[in-house]
Amino acid sequence: MRLGSTIILALMPLGILSVVQTRDALQQVDASTLKGVGGAALQSVRSQVELIKEAQVSARILASVLGRPNSGGPSCMEQVAAIKRQFPQATMVAYAPKNGLVTCASDGKVYDLSQNPRFQELVALAVPGLEYDRHGLLSKQPIVGVRHPVFDSAGVSQGYVGISLAYQAVSPSVYDDALSQWKPTYLATVVADGSVLVASDPEIDPEVAIPGQVTLAELARQKELATFVKDDRGRHILSVVPIAHDLVLVSVWRPLSASFWTNVAVPYMMPLLTWLAALVAAAFASSRLVVRHVRALSRSMADYVSSRQRMQIPDMAGAPDEIQRLHAAYEEMIRTIEQEEAELQNLVVDKDLLIREVSHRSGNSLQIIASIMRMYRREAEDTKLRAVLDGLINRVIALSSTHTSLYTVSGQRDVSVDVILGNVIKRLKEIHGVALGVASKRLQPVQIDAEAAVPLALALAEAIGCYFSRGGLEKDAVAVALTENEGTIHLLVEGPEVPELRPQVSEGLVSLPQRMLRQFAAQLSGTISVRLHDGRASVDLVFPRRSPLRHP
Repeated sequence: MRLGSTIILALMPLGILSVVQTRDALQQVDASTLKGVGGAALQSVRSQVELIKEAQVSARILASVLGRPNSGGPSCMEQVAAIKRQFPQATMVAYAPKNGLVTCASDGKVYDLSQNPRFQELVALAVPGLEYDRHGLLSKQPIVGVRHPVFDSAGVSQGYVGISLAYQAVSPSVYDDALSQWKPTYLATVVADGSVLVASDPEIDPEVAIPGQVTLAELARQKELATFVKDDRGRHILSVVPIAHDLVLVSVWRPLSASFWTNVAVPYMMPLLTWLAALVAAAFASSRLVVRHVRALSRSMADYVSSRQRMQIPDMAGAPDEIQRLHAAYEEMIRTIEQEEAELQNLVVDKDLLIREVSHRSGNSLQIIASIMRMYRREAEDTKLRAVLDGLINRVIALSSTHTSLYTVSGQRDVSVDVILGNVIKRLKEIHGVALGVASKRLQPVQIDAEAAVPLALALAEAIGCYFSRGGLEKDAVAVALTENEGTIHLLVEGPEVPELRPQVSEGLVSLPQRMLRQFAAQLSGTISVRLHDGRASVDLVFPRRSPLRHP
């Protein structure tokens, strides 16, 4: 995760730069689109605009000719007929004098417009103009009228020349461009007063077709405009292009696809994919060159710690030099550990051999000491001295038996104390000449430290020796129990009441066994209790299993 986070942070500037470049590219595309829509709109109405301009020129020329006195040139009828032939899209070419009696019309008919309010309004204006009329004054059909006033030599208005162009002839054609991502939804030519002259769809209200809070009069005053507009129907382009000083072309464009993925997600997909590809390449390179070798080395170390088995690491020759040096140091460390463990194992074996030898010689020496003491006992005549020597001999024999048992089980950190205690009981029975079945044993298998086995065996010898020294013991008179529960070891020795194991005894030679029992219990960090109940004495020794051995 840390490596992946580092790679992401390292490649973050590249991703940000790609996003910024893509955003700038989209802005440039938008700017180019805004510049292009005006030209595209003009292209869609180019032929219609040229037709209107040619009609304006013809109307101006005809008006100037009719304003001069006729000096034998073509008549008015001939001139309007010629213009009609020049403009097959025209429905009517006529000269309307101020009195309203039209006698010069391309269809040869006479019209009386003197009572027409619209005619009176146009004559009063006496200015050139363009207008859309659903019902032409003369043709009675939808037209785009081109008019120009006629002035005499004195500059007095005499009427106006009008060229009526069929509306279908000047309506915008459908714009078609296979590469364009925007298509016009509405085209309209607007005159200076804000009225629509020609529209791609005259049935649609311009206020509805044109998005944004803007009026046609405001658009007509714009010299040039191209901007993005958003409304409930989505994102549009509103374009205003001047055609003449009193005529502008208004167009509304919409994108071919309004999908978020097409307009927003797809342009940013390339930098995103580039950034992801760089991230994947960096992650693969780091994993291939570094991470996999480190993981293999880590697995090898973990396997060695858990099972002491050295796992061969493949492809280490292709790892970076730093990892190869780390692997060499690891191999050297393993060899050093194995060598030191082998040396330590040899020392442990040597120590076990020395302990076995010490236990064996100690046991033999104690047996020799016990034999010498038995010789002195036989020669001694004092009864008290013999009793003291008997106690010492029993203790020496118990200690010798303990060391002999340790010799047989040495080489182990923990020893089976139940076996040692059984040997001690057997040896003491032989010394005191106790019959079989007198001492019952219930020894649970317990493992303790070898050092703790010595004071425990001596405590058992001290307690059971007091019982065996009394004569006339019956079957099962003495009971020995060794148990362990939740890390606590319990040694219980029960037998007939003897003077040495009375709780109130505290002075004299007879109190020596209890003092020695307390010393052994202190070495085991345990407690000793002596009780009398119904003529039987019990010695209860309790100590923890893993207690540090104390020496008094």
